[in-house]
Amino acid sequence: MSDADIERPRELYVYHATSSFASDISMSYFGYFAVRLGASFELLAWMQSLNNLLPNTLQHFWGWISDRRAHRAFWIIIGSALGGFALWLLSEAQTPEEVLVLLVLYSASLSLVQPTWAALQGDWIPAGRRGRVLSRFHVVGGMAGLVGSLVALWFVYNSGNETADGFRPLFVMAATATALGGLILVRVPYRDPGAIPDEQQTEQARIAHSDAFQGFVRVQMVYTLLMSLIWPLFAVLLIRVIGATNTQLVIFSILGAAAEMAFQPLMGRLVDRVGPLQVMFISRIGFAALPFIYVLWQDLWVYYVLQVVIFGPCFSAFLISTNTLILDLAPSGERAGYFSYYNTRIGITTFIGALTGGYLAGFLDGYLGSTAQAIYWVFVISGTGRLLASLPYLRLTSPRRYPASLRLLDRLAEARRPWRR
Repeated sequence: MSDADIERPRELYVYHATSSFASDISMSYFGYFAVRLGASFELLAWMQSLNNLLPNTLQHFWGWISDRRAHRAFWIIIGSALGGFALWLLSEAQTPEEVLVLLVLYSASLSLVQPTWAALQGDWIPAGRRGRVLSRFHVVGGMAGLVGSLVALWFVYNSGNETADGFRPLFVMAATATALGGLILVRVPYRDPGAIPDEQQTEQARIAHSDAFQGFVRVQMVYTLLMSLIWPLFAVLLIRVIGATNTQLVIFSILGAAAEMAFQPLMGRLVDRVGPLQVMFISRIGFAALPFIYVLWQDLWVYYVLQVVIFGPCFSAFLISTNTLILDLAPSGERAGYFSYYNTRIGITTFIGALTGGYLAGFLDGYLGSTAQAIYWVFVISGTGRLLASLPYLRLTSPRRYPASLRLLDRLAEARRPWRR
């Protein structure tokens, strides 16, 4: 069987579906859960920061292990069991401080699962079809996540209260799905990463791929630092400024998940045609616009529209283009290591960004005497930074060529800087 004719085990799709179901029915709401328990700006910042840092910085070790020791699925099963246990404990949390501690345990499980799962997917995806196949995975995951969000809506709507208790059953269901999902991978046959041929094996090609990867990571670190400034503040914006109910919070998440899923096939085909870097640049511009619109039009209906028109398409483009680019640049036997290297550095920058944003908002809240004004200025800083940090994406290059890449962006990437002519 040729590499282009790989028949992927159905269990891979089933696992991705259960994982997405668990994530969308629980972790989409952990910020709201914490706010309902009375979390402050600063504590929310620590929650978001540690949730960014720990799953990513611990990946370097697990990525190395995954590339060299045992079946990748084995490590995912262990991580899923640990994650399910953490989610069950989270459903029993009574204070924001308990949520913080349990998020650390859950983050440890993610550090084991994330790079290993990305590498396992790469083992079963041929090079020329990465965008389409990854979009198929994300569509399956999006549908399962949408089901999870609808279940969440039913439970929250029928809970009859606007307290943290409305979210507790969601964490129990997520715990069950996470633990059972990992066990499904027992049926996935072993595919030796070292036996999968790379597209280019020359030393010169390896150097070019490595240089391109390092440049991509540096640009992403700057952008995500600025992007993460507002992450711990969004739950406060929706609940304390906009005044959203628990049901409205779930509807907000459902619209984003549905839009993301709907755009996955289009973004997958687009990535395979024009390349991941060009799709990534477009998504960065879209994400740069969001903070400005959020604070200029503080209306829940506007936010609903943004979930469908901007967030969904941009997030689906981000997911597919990022994974495709890393798979393009990583040797077959080092994929988990490449993903862990990338995620570790992004985890560090988003840890700093979220913590900075939370403490900055807390300072401005006390100085200005207005939660809404504090959020406004942090969002403006983030949006301005995102816009400026989008420009370096035009300078990124990839050794892999795509059939219909956008000529204008190609020329901008290949043009020599004036001071180097």
